[in-house]
Parts: sequence; C-alpha cells; structure tokens
Amino acid sequence: MKWRKLNSKIVYKNQWLQLREDTVIRPDGKRGIYSIVERPPVNFIIASDKKGSIFFIKEYRYPIKKTILQLPAGTTDKNKSYLASAKKELFEETGLKAKSWKKLGKFYIGPGHENICANVFLATKLDPSQRNKSTQAGDELILQVVKLSVMKIKQLINSNKIECGITLAALNLYFLKSKK
Repeated sequence: MKWRKLNSKIVYKNQWLQLREDTVIRPDGKRGIYSIVERPPVNFIIASDKKGSIFFIKEYRYPIKKTILQLPAGTTDKNKSYLASAKKELFEETGLKAKSWKKLGKFYIGPGHENICANVFLATKLDPSQRNKSTQAGDELILQVVKLSVMKIKQLINSNKIECGITLAALNLYFLKSKK
C-alpha cells in the first residue's frame, strides 16, 4: 500500500508560508487528513575566515521567546537562485561578503510535516570590511555577529548551547566534509 491523495486545499496562507490540507487514503487503507506546511527552500551559510573560525548570529526568536546562536540564513527569494539568495542573506545579517562559495549539501527540515529544504553553503575568502553593518529585515532581531573557533563551536554543541536544529545539521555537513 501507499498514500493516495483524494483532494487538497490551502487552509492558511501568508507571505512566508502556506498550510495545505490533503484528504488521503493512508497506507492502512483508512481515510484521513494530512496537513503540510509549505515554504520556499532556505539557505544556511557557514562563513569561515582564513583561520577556520565561523561566523554566527545571536538572534532573538519570537516563537521560543529567547536569544539563540545560529548560522546566518534565509529563505530563497522568488526568481533568485539559492546561491544569490544565500549571498544576500549573509550580507544582510552579518555585513560579510565572500569571494568563494561552495554548496555543501541539502536536507529536509521536517519531512513528516513540511516540505522545506535547507541548502548549506560554505562561504570563504571573506571581506569583513562591513562586518556588523547588517541591513536586517524588520522581522529580525539580530543582536550580535559572533566569530567562533571550531573548538569553541564543538564545546558549545557539547554543552547544548547551540539549540538551532538546522544550524546543528548544517555544521554536521561541514564537519564531515571538511574533516574538522
């Protein structure tokens, strides 16, 4: 057996996401409802300097009512490539520009309830001349740009001080591919 969709409707939509509800026949043969959050792909950026340190942002996140440490990131802009959107986000959130870009991979954030795919980019050969001069959007509250060594990052991960799941997954790709 497999899933079979009978019909589909959008039950909520705004400029950032939509919630779709499908009437389905489940693999057990029973009729049911499956709700799916749909959003454009997101891009997470590992901006690494000559010494291998990585730039993070400290940002207040309204849904969890706390400030967390995470990688610069953002949604893919309509009619722009993933890379172009990643470059824009890195500059907007940190003031950094990079001369060298490499896609490390991608993954689905929560494939049981959403379609969102996260692309992970490595940005190197950084130009820090405008660092901390972010042009963050009005719905962001970036408090600080922080540069951390790989050793410090691993300590923070070990002590549960990095709590953003997508940041942890992106760093995992980076550590596996760079052998750091």
